[in-house]
Amino acid sequence: MDVATFEDLDEDVLAETAAEARVFGTDPAHAVDELVRGLYGRLAHWQHAIGELGRRLTTAAQDRPLPEWAADTGRTKDVRWRRARRTLLEAVARHHHGALPAGPLEDRPW
Repeated sequence: MDVATFEDLDEDVLAETAAEARVFGTDPAHAVDELVRGLYGRLAHWQHAIGELGRRLTTAAQDRPLPEWAADTGRTKDVRWRRARRTLLEAVARHHHGALPAGPLEDRPW
């Protein structure tokens, strides 16, 4: 999976897609929808690939614990997938509804 696809994704990418559609006389909402559906598909494919990696590593381990390097690799792939998913969801929310509320305040004791 091309992680870079999601690293540069934000609401501006969606707005640019809509603007480009307007220039070419097509429906901007449909263009954004198509882009987001394509990215959702990439996330689904990526998630499937991570699951397949886990199944193959488990099979190769033959009922033994996974080596630490393999477990680290799996965790890293999961973290990157979750980060990409969050990036996509935030881009869609910002595109449709504007800026998101600020994150947690720094004065919280937890």
